[in-house]
Amino acid sequence: MSAWNILPSEVGGVLTTVAGHIGEEGGSEGLVGSMTSTETLLTSISGEANSAPVSMALGEFAEHNFGLMGDMAGVTVSAVTGASEATTHYVNGNLEMAAEAQQNAGVLPEPEPERPVYGPHVP
Repeated sequence: MSAWNILPSEVGGVLTTVAGHIGEEGGSEGLVGSMTSTETLLTSISGEANSAPVSMALGEFAEHNFGLMGDMAGVTVSAVTGASEATTHYVNGNLEMAAEAQQNAGVLPEPEPERPVYGPHVP
């Protein structure tokens, strides 16, 4: 590994800016806010159209695009978290932990497999 020369205050500034672009759950800003606004608009349009084919098309559009946006948000949150952890370990002088956090930044865990549903009372 090459030598590191990190300026923690500048890293913090970048991470804060990126976090602002992601937004917060329940908020109206950033990607998360745009997803919420889009969901509201699609629901409204579907109701106003009062058409099964239009509603199905909007549903397919939403399923595809919300999946992509959710993945984008997840990877970005993972990258911000990893960069923050790596910087904290660097500041604390633990370069091994910093390297590990840097390596894991942007990596999402595999999703849990879906459990089969056998009836209405299965949790």
